[in-house]
Amino acid sequence: MAPKRKQIEGELVMKRKRQTQKRRCREDEKDRISELPDCVLLYIMSFMSTRNAIQTCVLSKRWKNLCKCLTSLTFCARYSGDICFRKFVSWVLSSRDHSHSLLNLAVMSPKEPEILDLIMKYAMVHDIKHLTMRIDLTCKPAFDSLPFIFCCRSLTSLKICNVYDPNVIVIPNSLHLPHLKNLHLERVKFTATDDTECVEPFSNCRVLESLYLRNCSMQIDSQILCISNATLFSIKMYSYNIFGERKAYKIALSTPNLRSFTIKGVNSHQLSSACNLPLLGAVSIGLFMVKSSVIIKLMQGLANARILTLGSFTLQAILDDLSDDSTNLQPPCFVRLESLRVKSKLLDLFDGQIIKVLKFLLQNTQMARVDITKN
Repeated sequence: MAPKRKQIEGELVMKRKRQTQKRRCREDEKDRISELPDCVLLYIMSFMSTRNAIQTCVLSKRWKNLCKCLTSLTFCARYSGDICFRKFVSWVLSSRDHSHSLLNLAVMSPKEPEILDLIMKYAMVHDIKHLTMRIDLTCKPAFDSLPFIFCCRSLTSLKICNVYDPNVIVIPNSLHLPHLKNLHLERVKFTATDDTECVEPFSNCRVLESLYLRNCSMQIDSQILCISNATLFSIKMYSYNIFGERKAYKIALSTPNLRSFTIKGVNSHQLSSACNLPLLGAVSIGLFMVKSSVIIKLMQGLANARILTLGSFTLQAILDDLSDDSTNLQPPCFVRLESLRVKSKLLDLFDGQIIKVLKFLLQNTQMARVDITKN
């Protein structure tokens, strides 16, 4: 009887082990992700493309309506006349839970102005915070929603990248964006509503902090771009004359809190300042194919800089004029300069040439540390 009893007990132990293993397998197969709170799932979905995030609605009943609460949307058109794209945009906007604000919206390469207008008008009435637009239309469209974008009270960040014709996006003389902190504009045109000499688009952006301008132009060449803003602390300007349509224009700064200024490219914009920029910290100049007189005037307007970074092409332009005995170049007078940083390519300038330019630039400056970096 004893062996049989031990056999029965052994079989019971094995049975309990198998049951335990099955229970653990069921627990491992349990959908733990679906048990997460809505806010966590929506945060995870914000890192997915909108199309993939929408497709989660077929996973289970738990996910069926979750995608309708997305606060970040990205629409990317692949080609002109894409019917699937139009249907997709219409479905997303019409099915979305309108009680949730739209925080982030990116619209990439829309081929039809009507779809772009539909998206923009929806965003404007749903408290859009961060808006990114990449526009590659080759002709100026009937862009009805554009005026609404430039007076949207909820926007805190706006990025407009225009790929082709600068006439497609024309910036009005005044932007009424009271909560805008970051503004990024590429290949747009500035214009005034009347025959005024100055175009002053940023003065009504009361909390603007950073401004990025790339390949921007003026509607009328004789007009001056006035960057007037009391809260602006960072300006970056890039001008590359790729298509030959952009000309140099005058820039007037009225930015008492400016702390950082960067200008790079080929266009020789003339810079003036209505204040002495008392808080100016870092300045970076990387101009090429520009006259040295323009570069020196630019430095004179930024003479309160504490850290100045110069590119090798900028040094080369100054060196060419210093080699001319008839030159009348007057060196700038830096008031607070602490460090002058030079980024030189190995084959551009020799050490002796660099030192010659630096001695010229710093002859009216009491003390400054010089760092030369060769790439």
